[in-house]
Amino acid sequence: METIVTALQAIGIFVVGLFARVGLVVAVMAVLLVPVALVIAGARGWEALKMRLMGFRSAGGLRWRKGIHYAPGHTWVATENGRLRVGLDDLAQRILPWAISVELPRPGTRVAEGDTVATISCGGQEAPVVAPVDGLVVSVNPLVASDPSLVKRENYGRGWLFALEPIDSKRWLALPSGDAARSWLAAEGHRLTDFFEHQLGIAAADGGELVAPPPSLLGEAQWEALMRAFLKTK
Repeated sequence: METIVTALQAIGIFVVGLFARVGLVVAVMAVLLVPVALVIAGARGWEALKMRLMGFRSAGGLRWRKGIHYAPGHTWVATENGRLRVGLDDLAQRILPWAISVELPRPGTRVAEGDTVATISCGGQEAPVVAPVDGLVVSVNPLVASDPSLVKRENYGRGWLFALEPIDSKRWLALPSGDAARSWLAAEGHRLTDFFEHQLGIAAADGGELVAPPPSLLGEAQWEALMRAFLKTK
């Protein structure tokens, strides 16, 4: 009997020690992970604050920027000394899997609204960029020619594409801006989600963030349909 009691006491001591060790490990891990979690949360908070200070707001999971106009082909338009700088909005850059090269127009080229002005190569697939208004190409962005990834990484900034001198100096003012543009962009994000779900039979949104499927899932006809539906190619 005494032997059994001694054995049970030894087992009890072992179990208690084991739980104590496990608890200690958990406590140490918690102490180590809390600063990491705080750093990640702080980084995300800073990024959100920086985006807000730069004028960005959320529009259905997409980034919308105040002070600019939005064209149906998912380009943005901003005035600069009477000229119009043009770049991709956030929906356009999201549907591009990546940007391998950018073909820009030649300055002096006259374009009509809806004409393909630039082409972004995505590696086996191409995304045409159409003119938001009638105009004359007066300059192009040399940075995107040397670093095409800017089209996706800094599409509202250094990734702009070209500048136009509009034929009608007021036509571009009819393009949506402000809250109207924000609502439109959010609706377009939902329409893109529906497009992917209809074409591929899979959900394309996760937690409110627009997630475009890998380009390998899109057939040639589906890619062309995507370009016509959202980038307004003819």
